[in-house]
Amino acid sequence: MKTLNIRRYKETDLPQIQSLFQKVFKHKRSDRVWQWKFVDTPEELNPWILVCEEEGNIIGHISLWVHEAYIGGVKNKIGLRVDTMVDPDARGKGVYQKLNARLLIEAKKDGIVFLYGFPAPKAKELFIKYTDAAHLLNVPRYVRIQKPIALLASKIRPLAIAKPLDNIFAAVRTKKHQGKFESKVISLCDEGFDELAQRCSSLSTALLVRKADYLNWRYLKHPEKEYRILGIYDANELKGYVVTTKTKKNNIVSGLIVDWLAEAKTEYWQELLGLALMELKDADIIQTWTMPATISEEVLKQGGLIHKDSPMPLVGKELSEETIKLRKYENWYITPGDVDSF
Repeated sequence: MKTLNIRRYKETDLPQIQSLFQKVFKHKRSDRVWQWKFVDTPEELNPWILVCEEEGNIIGHISLWVHEAYIGGVKNKIGLRVDTMVDPDARGKGVYQKLNARLLIEAKKDGIVFLYGFPAPKAKELFIKYTDAAHLLNVPRYVRIQKPIALLASKIRPLAIAKPLDNIFAAVRTKKHQGKFESKVISLCDEGFDELAQRCSSLSTALLVRKADYLNWRYLKHPEKEYRILGIYDANELKGYVVTTKTKKNNIVSGLIVDWLAEAKTEYWQELLGLALMELKDADIIQTWTMPATISEEVLKQGGLIHKDSPMPLVGKELSEETIKLRKYENWYITPGDVDSF
């Protein structure tokens, strides 16, 4: 019987990892994206990768995005599970189970206190089975229909002739935003974002430390996607920011509120939403995620977004007794930007 060896990543593994990624996900990933995703991150523990090797061939891979998070107002390291993959030709050998068992051991050694992820249904089932992880909830998605005819026409082609009516609907729906606070387009996040992150550390029991170097890496230095960051200021002090992007698929333009954060004052969140809606006013549909019973959910409802569905499962596993409380979704602040696919 061939021996499976699970070990830490080394630089010479990259060609095999990229080949495995393409085989599993049917998508070729550039080395540039891999470099951004795993090497250029602001956390020194990255790249955090385990591989499963059989006779020199990599047949399995599991990795974490390791970042700082405020947990009870104190900085800790947490890991987002990304790019878990097993060669289809190696299934039935227990690769997934062995990788996850080693993941718990090695992550704990590195001082990572909690693991979380947004797995596909089968991966979710196996992650819970093999690690005793908890399914916290399916994260609610909120949407605002800007151009209903365009959305219908994507499925019923004859309706395309009526698409100009959408512009009237959108103009009525999206009023010009009258800002109460100074707003700026952010080309580079500075120390003001570090200070904002600190002031927002008690917004939830657990949330990523959205400091300047993280935001610059995550959004402004992304090699393939374009994001726009808007900040609001009160008395020359940064009070919040919002990150938006647009995508186009099947002739439908989707606007996404990727990330937002502000001090716990409703009018700051309302201001950010108003700016985001203006930024995405030409989109056919606007969408985002929000956790239940939060200030962001309340403001989204006020802004005309409605709960459409809850498609993304949030699963977590504590690596210390102190983080058992994070098995409850009520303790989390999550946005789409917390996921590597957005």
